[in-house]
Amino acid sequence: MGKKKVIVILTPGFARDEQDTTCIPFLQQYIKTLSDMQPDIELRVIAFQYPFNRGCYNWKGINIYSAGGNSALYNRLFIWMRVFWKLNQIKKQNDIAVIHSFWLTECTLIGQCFARMNKIKHVAYAIGQDVLKNNKYLKLLNLSNMNVVATSKDIAKRYHELTKCNVIKVIPSGIDVNRVTMLNEQRTIDILGAGALTPLKNYLLFVEIVGALKNEFKTIKASIIGKGEQETLLREKIRKERLEDNVQLIGELSHPDVFSYMCKSKILLHTSSYEGQSTVIMEALAMGVTVVCFDVGRVHEAEKIIVCNDKKEMIMRLRLLLNSNPDYKPILHRTGNDMVRDFIKVYDEL
Repeated sequence: MGKKKVIVILTPGFARDEQDTTCIPFLQQYIKTLSDMQPDIELRVIAFQYPFNRGCYNWKGINIYSAGGNSALYNRLFIWMRVFWKLNQIKKQNDIAVIHSFWLTECTLIGQCFARMNKIKHVAYAIGQDVLKNNKYLKLLNLSNMNVVATSKDIAKRYHELTKCNVIKVIPSGIDVNRVTMLNEQRTIDILGAGALTPLKNYLLFVEIVGALKNEFKTIKASIIGKGEQETLLREKIRKERLEDNVQLIGELSHPDVFSYMCKSKILLHTSSYEGQSTVIMEALAMGVTVVCFDVGRVHEAEKIIVCNDKKEMIMRLRLLLNSNPDYKPILHRTGNDMVRDFIKVYDEL
């Protein structure tokens, strides 16, 4: 029997089991959809930093290897050695058709090194913060001899401005249509936020905006889904602004539960100051929610996306929306199947 053709995915982290829906949801969707659409090719996933436990396990019929990163006992060099060992093991048993690295960080560095040594096709996916000047890995990569795909035109532009190199294609992510189910829910949440509680997502501004709107809408209800380093700071901000009855920090939810909250919401307020492509915006649109955001993270124009320049404009736009009767017609711009089909073309053309 001949060797099977394998596509190897290199990622910083992956779901620890089938119940873990919060670890890079779009990547979980991509891998499962790719496996379903390409049954003749075997998929292997190597996760560098998460799960924390080292070893192999099965996820929805797909072989996953965790290098067991994020440990105080080992530095990154040991993690990279484990990944190289696993790649060599896969290569001895199978023909590796493509190595696909997610983000221009350590996964791409190791993927490029192994691919060059073994003459294997390699593609890297740039999605956002990895095309900022503070990404130290950009200096270590051979960018002039690399196949880079960007998640949006904006990321492609930033990548060129930073590196003077061009991406080979722009491929946005998509929505898992199997999870897009419009529930018959009352829209009891006026404003929703969803994302990590980090400075980049700018939820302190979210709270300030709700505070400003409370002057007119006394019983306004806002919820923020997510966890992160600014949780304590946000709770203090909510208490200081006397918004305990108006702003609720929900914490981290499973991906299906996020969709459920979106079905209960009227508006998604996306205060992020920087984004490659915002999957949460596309998910909100698919749930019929109107989006208010800055000019970040958008891969398309939609009648239900309201782009603002500053805090003052956001407050004005939100005030108008809260005084209106918006429709909740879902907008499904792009699916996960679209993303997979685009990448299959890239694999074939490398």
